[in-house]
Amino acid sequence: MLTELNSFGAVSPLERASALRMLLAERLANDFAGFVKKAWRILNPARPLIWNWHYSLLCEYLTAVHQGRITRLICNVPPRTAKSTIATICFPCWVWASNPERSFISASYSMDLSSEHSLIRRNLLQSGWYRRLWGDKFRLSGDRNQVSQFMNDKRGQMIATSIGATTLGRGGDVLILDDPVSADQALSDAERNNANDWIDNTFRSRLNDPAKGAIVLIMQRLHELDPTGFLLQEKDVWTHVRIPLEAEEDETWTFPISSRVVQRKKGEILMPERFPPATVDQLRSRRLVYAGQYQQRPAAIEGNLIKRSEVRYYGGIDPRTGQPDEKLPESSDRKIISVDCAFKDAATSDFVAIGVIGVKGRKRYLLNVVNRHLDAAATEAEIRRQRDLHRPISAVLIEDKANGAAVIQRLRVNISSVIEINPQGGKTARMFAAAAAWQAGDWFLDRNAAWTGPFVEQVTMFPNAAHDDLCDMMSQAAAWLLQTPLHTVRITKVYL
Repeated sequence: MLTELNSFGAVSPLERASALRMLLAERLANDFAGFVKKAWRILNPARPLIWNWHYSLLCEYLTAVHQGRITRLICNVPPRTAKSTIATICFPCWVWASNPERSFISASYSMDLSSEHSLIRRNLLQSGWYRRLWGDKFRLSGDRNQVSQFMNDKRGQMIATSIGATTLGRGGDVLILDDPVSADQALSDAERNNANDWIDNTFRSRLNDPAKGAIVLIMQRLHELDPTGFLLQEKDVWTHVRIPLEAEEDETWTFPISSRVVQRKKGEILMPERFPPATVDQLRSRRLVYAGQYQQRPAAIEGNLIKRSEVRYYGGIDPRTGQPDEKLPESSDRKIISVDCAFKDAATSDFVAIGVIGVKGRKRYLLNVVNRHLDAAATEAEIRRQRDLHRPISAVLIEDKANGAAVIQRLRVNISSVIEINPQGGKTARMFAAAAAWQAGDWFLDRNAAWTGPFVEQVTMFPNAAHDDLCDMMSQAAAWLLQTPLHTVRITKVYL
């Protein structure tokens, strides 16, 4: 660099400094990772940056977005690993260093968070460091310089908004979603669905060029159908980068631009300086949080409230040990049918779940499961069919919601053992109560039944599975059996 300057003859210190500044500005404008490292000192002067390989990986993927090589990018990374600093704050500022005419819209789950990101972006753009290097590229417009929206004299804009807000017809070349749902919102079906609908119907329509414009989603996983899960239903559309805190298997990461290769061994921690063993052990103790937010898998491999290792079977051979399963008893102390009804039989509604449970002592044997779209009449007919197949049935438990009321009324015409269930508390609380019997090894499933796999998948993924009708059916039966000893006087309405 100095050799190139000296080739032009003697230069003054001021000219040399100016030339060096120009060379540095050009280099950083073409090196996003280098830009982030320099900008960090402005953004966090009291906190040293500990650079990690995955920061370089994220920078390369975002560079590919800027170059137009990737137009749909999802990055799932653990919390407190600089994802917002890199993707939401530094990336737009870096793009303006070479292309100030580009416009960005960023959205988070709350306007407070979006505004905070926007303010930090604006402060970086107005910092002495940034202005010294790229002050000749653009100037912020005085008539449009607010926290939530500012513009430069090249017509580039940066707009901050929040999930569910209107964007007032404004558009962007790059749309950035940073934590579009909070942990609490993700567990609410209504709020999660509202966020997904807004992203699908409102936010993505704000692209100035739908074909060439880019959308970037960066978040930690919170639910199977959080915005990441929702968008990944579009096959072969999104480039997906999933970085777990702890490698679940040997990993090979190939960088999209430099082709650099990083190997990570099973069990290796992403940032061991920030996440020492004692810290990771503490995080693992919160299974649901660790599985989603840190491992980017919204259900632990071994399950959540109910683990796969806690599932017991009857009627087959354990493929791991070669030992025979529990034998199904020849008789039961009692049999019950538990039903979780649906609102309608439309393709978009939840399935009706009907389970037949045989009880022998403290053990519960799931004898059959029906799980499909049924209207009230078809639900009634299927309950009667299962009752005839598995006689004698001592109780038919039906939740008094959705079309359950109609089914209860139809069955009570000639069946006296129908019990109306009015659930108390939330689904998670009921599953938590039911999980104790699974942990004690008291529930058994038919190893060879077609319904067993889907049932295990749903109950071990709860509360992060796409559906929970089988869970509701099972937890309803578990709660009733816990509260109803074998010789209890018959009642027709229960609050569980």
